[in-house]
Amino acid sequence: MQFLSKTVLKKFIKNEISSVGFDEGYVEHATKKHLFMSIKIFDVTPSQATILKQTALSCDCDCAVNRGVIDCSVSFSDCILSGTYSQLKKTAEKLRNQPFSLSKLSDVILEKIENELKPQNNTKIMGILNLTQNSFSDGGEFVEIDKAMNHAIDMIEQGAEVIDIGAQSTKPFSDLVSIVYEIEKVTPIVTALKTAYPNIEISVDTMTLGCAKAAIEAGADIINDVSFLSNPEFVNICKNANKKLVIMHSRGDSYSMDNLTCYENIIDDIYTEIYKKAQYALENGLKKENIIIDPGFGFAKNIEQNLYLLSRIAEFKSMGYPVLAGVSRKRFMQDIINTKEPKDADFVTALATGKLIEDGIDYIRVHNVELSMQALKFNTRLNNAVCI
Repeated sequence: MQFLSKTVLKKFIKNEISSVGFDEGYVEHATKKHLFMSIKIFDVTPSQATILKQTALSCDCDCAVNRGVIDCSVSFSDCILSGTYSQLKKTAEKLRNQPFSLSKLSDVILEKIENELKPQNNTKIMGILNLTQNSFSDGGEFVEIDKAMNHAIDMIEQGAEVIDIGAQSTKPFSDLVSIVYEIEKVTPIVTALKTAYPNIEISVDTMTLGCAKAAIEAGADIINDVSFLSNPEFVNICKNANKKLVIMHSRGDSYSMDNLTCYENIIDDIYTEIYKKAQYALENGLKKENIIIDPGFGFAKNIEQNLYLLSRIAEFKSMGYPVLAGVSRKRFMQDIINTKEPKDADFVTALATGKLIEDGIDYIRVHNVELSMQALKFNTRLNNAVCI
């Protein structure tokens, strides 16, 4: 007898279970038994790792640990815990009764499962409005207020749900403008846009507290801190005003960041560094729903690191915060197509946008809104496709 078979994509497993005639009342429960995930747990002691592995095996999960755990020749081990959602939930429940603080790990595992099961939010396209003379992409084009407003209106009409306004270039070796200049450029645009389009979210890209405060007073909804909380006061500003804060990963400044690209494990290092900053924000009173994280493409990352980060960006969603990605016209995008002209990278940026949408990234920051909206519309239509 010849058997016909196929693999089933994770996103369609629920549909496929229904299609075989499974009891509809138990489809949700059954789906969790067919969805597989792996969770990386950092810096576990040998005692914790041993109990975790034994508990996992008892629930038909598996747990990969450092080979030195068995003889305690290592002080700490990272662990990879893998299983179906149902198996992982059983493992978490058993860990509640275990010593060495493993009951706390139970909550972490359950939270990761919950994040995976959440419906994907609708991706928002964030249009970039540079009010700078020396931006790497469109410096000087929108310095005058009428040109800036017209460009912002164009992006909104093309479909942008967020406008990100900045008057300070962050390209390598760019000098800081004065706070007075930054405020004078940013605040009139914020006020005008918020008055004309009250339902559009206004984000302000800044590294200075003075500009952040002025922007919020002018009506900004989001402060996009590209300094990676180098000044923790950004947390208090957003907490007191009940505004969203983007915590974007970076190292050094525009003069030093290209020399700070050494990572032991780039994904884990960036993830850990962002986690610590987000935890600081939470512990100091910023609401979880007001935290947005950004892995910081182009900031202290070389070309290959940026590409690798793009390939694995979906992992950052497991932290439980909305994720923002800004790859538009970046040097590594230009390198892919061998061009020195930033605008030539719009098409490959749109391809990357499609990938980010598929990964469920919440905010995608772009220069060319029209092309990115085409990618968004196509992806939405594709994901909603049904056979009639």
